[in-house]
Amino acid sequence: MVLLESLLYFSRFPLREGVLSMFSNGSSSAFPAYASLMEDIRRLPPPLIPEIEGFVFGQSIERVRRRVDSLTGTYLFVDFGEYASSLDSRGSIVDTQRMAATVAVKLTDSADLVETAIATDLTLGLLARLRRLLIDDSRRGLPPWMSRISDRHDIVPFVSPELKSVGWTLMFTVTAADLFGAKE
Repeated sequence: MVLLESLLYFSRFPLREGVLSMFSNGSSSAFPAYASLMEDIRRLPPPLIPEIEGFVFGQSIERVRRRVDSLTGTYLFVDFGEYASSLDSRGSIVDTQRMAATVAVKLTDSADLVETAIATDLTLGLLARLRRLLIDDSRRGLPPWMSRISDRHDIVPFVSPELKSVGWTLMFTVTAADLFGAKE
């Protein structure tokens, strides 16, 4: 459930229509959580950064490519990495996860260097807003799976010819106590 909580969390940022368009099947007989997750996203408050039009959540480059191919304009791409667990000096379990949040924009093949610079500047501004909101949420202890965002963040350029996109990626680590209930 931790992964779906992060999907729901990041769904708060882009336009709602851009998030709901990820549900391309419309329903799932294999996974009952599909319908409830879609309903949870529909009930979210207005988007925090409505200038971000689309949403991509995943790891498989082929599926990400297919998703991005269906988008136009700006999008938020959230990539989740491995989990690591450790015991602190009091015997408490501390779980960490590496994550990356990219704000990018698709460009046409005919985009020139000035258009690329404008798109790069636009996406850096949007990513800075997203980062500020992530830090604020972390300080307030929201959401539970992200009780603390790492003090160190890397912001790196995102240039992807295969996705016809440019933007910026925020790489960070989130930490929480015993995410998977190992001590229960």
